[in-house]
Amino acid sequence: MNHVYVCLVSDQTIPNIIMAIHYGPDVLWFISTEKMKENGKTECIKNTLQLKGLLPPSIDIEEVIVNQDSFADCTSKIEALVEKIEKAAGDVEYLVNITGGNKVMALAAYEIFREIGQKVTINYMPIGKNDFVQFFPRKKPLKVCEVKERLTLEEYLSGYGFRIQNKDRFSAVKNRVLSNKDATKWILDNYEQLKDMLGFMYKHLEKKRAFKNHPFCQLFDRNLSKIENEMLDKYNFEIRDGLISKDLIKDEIVYLTGGWFEEYVFNEVYSLVQENILNDAMIGVKIKRLSGTENELDIAFVKDNVFYHIECKTLGNKKNQDIIRDEVYKRGAILSQLGLGEERAIICTTHDQINESKYRRAMDYGVNLLTIKQVRDLKNRLRERFGAKNE
Repeated sequence: MNHVYVCLVSDQTIPNIIMAIHYGPDVLWFISTEKMKENGKTECIKNTLQLKGLLPPSIDIEEVIVNQDSFADCTSKIEALVEKIEKAAGDVEYLVNITGGNKVMALAAYEIFREIGQKVTINYMPIGKNDFVQFFPRKKPLKVCEVKERLTLEEYLSGYGFRIQNKDRFSAVKNRVLSNKDATKWILDNYEQLKDMLGFMYKHLEKKRAFKNHPFCQLFDRNLSKIENEMLDKYNFEIRDGLISKDLIKDEIVYLTGGWFEEYVFNEVYSLVQENILNDAMIGVKIKRLSGTENELDIAFVKDNVFYHIECKTLGNKKNQDIIRDEVYKRGAILSQLGLGEERAIICTTHDQINESKYRRAMDYGVNLLTIKQVRDLKNRLRERFGAKNE
């Protein structure tokens, strides 16, 4: 028997991907439109299934382009597929997902496969959910099927047409970041006493972040405090008559100009991956869309097939509110390309307070702004949000 998975292609690819993984069909039918074809949505689904190892050479794939506003065109083209496979294969089971497409496409698919009747299942999967409702054959009460499949971050991004450019480096980067866990926590715990020194480092190193190395040598304009001396000693700086010096490599430059904050946040997030509360997480994710658009995400993670990302801003010596405003717009724009859902972006800051109007504006874009106090409690905040008890 041939198991045919029928999906209606739309901008939201994840429900089609998850249900395809759930069923593992022999035949894939993509009912698409000219716009979805131009946007490469079918390719996004296929690429993700290939990452999952579910697209063997033997699988039969058909893609038909319909006029989404013509019921007659939709029905005639779907019926042609049905006639073709039943002549060739005979015994067929249809697994139909009417989540995507538009209303005309969904109605056409529903009518055709309901008339076939036997060996047909028609399902609908609400966006952002991990279960689907069986519409046909109709059950009372409606049959709801839970899906256990969970996408990795790479698989989720692939579903929306993004490739991770630097994934080969992630294992080494992750190990380095995890080894710095105690050091980054120490900086955050003592941030109020260290912010002048960190601002000093940022001022002199901000434009050197792309350098492979840099001979740092700068005069600090006051006597060092005990905690500042301790920090400089931890990172092997030389101090002589107020002159602070060290030959820095790129990783150290990035770390001292805000990378330490990203690493702290990632360690908090990744500890929840290790506890199976979150499904996957990465730091410093460079992504590129099939169309060529590039973005970089400080930290990204997935939970129950929903994408989230975190931007970290120590804010340096720039105008604080300008940075927050710019980042809110950027995060909102990225979210719009990566599925639906509320409050899927977080901006972690070292501010002790955030302007109320900026906070409200961020929420309008689906972005949650956190103060330094809230960042210090980030793990518990995420635990509470995702249904796990606080430590």
